[in-house]
Amino acid sequence: MSRRARKRGKTTQSFSFLQSQRFRRLFGIGVVGMGLIGFAQIIAPVRTQAPLTLYIALEPAKRRAQAAEVASLFPAYTIWHWLTRAGTLRAGRYEIQPTETAMSVWNRLRRGLQTPLRLYLRPQRSAAHLAKFLSTHLAYDSTVWMASFLAYPWHTLGFSQDNWLALFLPDVYELYWTVSPTQLIQRMQENYKRFWNEERRTKAEAIGLTPIEVTILASIIEYETYRSSEKPLIASVYLNRLRLGMFLQADPTVIFATKQFQAPRVTQRMIEVESPYNTYKRRGLPPGPIGTPSLESIEAVLNYTPSEYLYFCARPDGSGYHDFSRDYKEHLTKARAYQRALNRWLAQRK
Repeated sequence: MSRRARKRGKTTQSFSFLQSQRFRRLFGIGVVGMGLIGFAQIIAPVRTQAPLTLYIALEPAKRRAQAAEVASLFPAYTIWHWLTRAGTLRAGRYEIQPTETAMSVWNRLRRGLQTPLRLYLRPQRSAAHLAKFLSTHLAYDSTVWMASFLAYPWHTLGFSQDNWLALFLPDVYELYWTVSPTQLIQRMQENYKRFWNEERRTKAEAIGLTPIEVTILASIIEYETYRSSEKPLIASVYLNRLRLGMFLQADPTVIFATKQFQAPRVTQRMIEVESPYNTYKRRGLPPGPIGTPSLESIEAVLNYTPSEYLYFCARPDGSGYHDFSRDYKEHLTKARAYQRALNRWLAQRK
């Protein structure tokens, strides 16, 4: 038999096999098998018995180190497990439910479809405290936040390096965990513009202050008292002193100037510190907020309680309330009573 004939015979046999019942059975089994494997990939559950919040790091090296741990969320027989091990993760915060499939979770991780978080920005004592707070709840560390604050061109938003803290109004913000400093500042600016509407700006103008100055005064009130009912009256005292050109003599400004935030009392040595924030030595408001005041304190300035008071002093009963006075002699009597009570309290702590 010639070579050509043998080749033609083999081709005929192969074609006959492809048309055979056996081939059709094997082909059908293969198709069903592939379908089952594909279906198993689609319906494979994520491996968690309870809701899980997953944080995938910003740094590529840390993400690679997380790959094996994250891959364990997916059954080893799935392609999602091995693709995750290969490093197809994007930084972010992801909330994962036990009812989700491995494919849907992997797709979110691959595309960076984060779950936003609700951040309650509480009043902060200083820029450093703010940076630390943000690093606790968001992806970037405190050094990145602080460096960004120092380098940001605040003048483009109408602020300065001294008063930019006024932009950070305490509120609840919906953010992504990986929000950058620039993005967060933009969000703060949007909220700031909404808060300082025409009505509030008109009230600020009526008391002779700009929105930033209102915030500076509110930051002092924030750290003078935690008693909400007293804040409008304390605002009145400081507004009266500003109108008369008196020193504000606000203890919280001295604490801010000396950075002795845990000091149980303001001492004479602290009062003597030279600082633009020391309102015992500098007239008028400090150059910037001494923290981020609550919205309540800002409203207390805008809606202050008119009075003739020029002084106030903490009550000696430890209630957190204050006594108010019109003249210095009366104030001095109350201040001495408080100092005696404070001395007794500090002695008991030793």
